Amino acid sequence: MSAEVDLALLDAARLAPEEAVLVLGGVSLALGAHERVGDGWVYVVRSQVDELEELLGEAHAVGASGVAYLVGESPVLPLPDDAVAAAVGRVATDEGALAAAVEELARVLAAGGRVALAEPGSEAGEELARSLEAAGFEAIVVELAGPEAVVSAKLG
Repeated sequence: MSAEVDLALLDAARLAPEEAVLVLGGVSLALGAHERVGDGWVYVVRSQVDELEELLGEAHAVGASGVAYLVGESPVLPLPDDAVAAAVGRVATDEGALAAAVEELARVLAAGGRVALAEPGSEAGEELARSLEAAGFEAIVVELAGPEAVVSAKLG
């Protein structure tokens, strides 16, 4: 994702100090989330261990503590129910995986939790918005950040 999309995601999620946030993305998004939550926790979920090792190195280089690295994917998140206040990044959009990923996000978000997710283009963004609505999310907004759609919503 580009820096423009990362910033749009972080702004749309309205992250607050000391919150716990789930990041489904790369190094810059995780470190940006950490800057905003300060003493909160950032749970970074990636499917590849080598990606997490890179992120761990970058986080240590800038002195970012309170960052947890978990191996997993958006359709099966390695977090307990109601674990985070917000989630940012990109979810799996393979056929059939999107609905499972959105349901899983709803499970790990606390009541009133927020999501800000990127999709490649407005059509994919609208599909994500429909999936979020079906899973009980409200106040859904789809905005473009360059060629990407940034979809934000609140868990009802």
